[in-house]
Order: sequence, then C-alpha cells, then structure tokens
Amino acid sequence: MKLKEFLYNLVENYGTAEFDYNGQKCGVEPETKNSVTTYCVWYGKACKDYSDINKLLADKFFDGRSLSEVLSEVDVWF
Repeated sequence: MKLKEFLYNLVENYGTAEFDYNGQKCGVEPETKNSVTTYCVWYGKACKDYSDINKLLADKFFDGRSLSEVLSEVDVWF
C-alpha cells in the first residue's frame, strides 16, 4: 500500500489498519479524546502508543524496521 493512501485511511477516516508482518498480526489503531489523536501500534504481543504520526512512521518497531519501510511489503486492510 502506498503511504499516501495509508495515511488518508488512518488519519482522515480514523480507520484501524491491520496487516501481517513476519508471521505476526500487526495494526495501527487511532483514538481521539478531547480533540487529541493517539495511535496504538501492535506487532504480535508488543504494543506501543504514539502521539505523533511522524514518529510512528519512523520508529524501528517492526524488528528494526519502520512502518514506512514495511508498508510496501504488506497487505493492509482497514
């Protein structure tokens, strides 16, 4: 999936993204409270919260690779 399409669905439509990577279930779930959006990301049993979309895309959370790096290799569904 292209980054632009992913971000549109995640940020504009507040859709939960799910995909498989390295045999693990993964996802990104946006949540908005008091007009502040945070993103819960999971990779297998590991979870991490982000308040900045750019940090979410750049963090090497997926076995030393960032979401922006693995995005083109996975099938994402919302």
